[in-house]
Amino acid sequence: MKLYEINAEILRLTDAIEFDEETGEILGDTDEMFAQIQLLQMEKNSILEYLAKLVLNIRSEAAAVKTEEQRLKARRDRLAKKEERLMRVLDRECAGEKTDLGVATFSYRKTSHVDVSDAAKAVRWLKRNKHLDCFRIPAPEVAKTEVKKLINAGTKVPGCAVVEDYSCSLR
Repeated sequence: MKLYEINAEILRLTDAIEFDEETGEILGDTDEMFAQIQLLQMEKNSILEYLAKLVLNIRSEAAAVKTEEQRLKARRDRLAKKEERLMRVLDRECAGEKTDLGVATFSYRKTSHVDVSDAAKAVRWLKRNKHLDCFRIPAPEVAKTEVKKLINAGTKVPGCAVVEDYSCSLR
């Protein structure tokens, strides 16, 4: 039986309980009904236990993957540094000349980039001269922690509300 089917069956059984209007006494064979409900509860607990084990297993597997990612990143970083050192040696030894090395050719190409020494001054000039596509302004972002303090202090902030929620944990 699936979890939702168990819940539906428990609900059906509890809805089927009949009460005496005057005394409030339960009518019918309650022992059999309670035995069925208890059996369903045990099956539900078994399914929930399985789900908890599944979550714990996935959590530990995710932690192992994260550790492996960190190990691989460290390895990649070491390889990148080694490549950079060896390229500097090749650059120094080839001294700006195109060189055929047998398995590869070491060559140079001209590149250019913009070096911004005073960003504020550059942005002011670009704004004044209407070159608005030459700089980016990050979109404003709501500081949720500060807004929560305002709302909790009694200030109404349009478009914002403190939402009470629950977080689950499994240990």
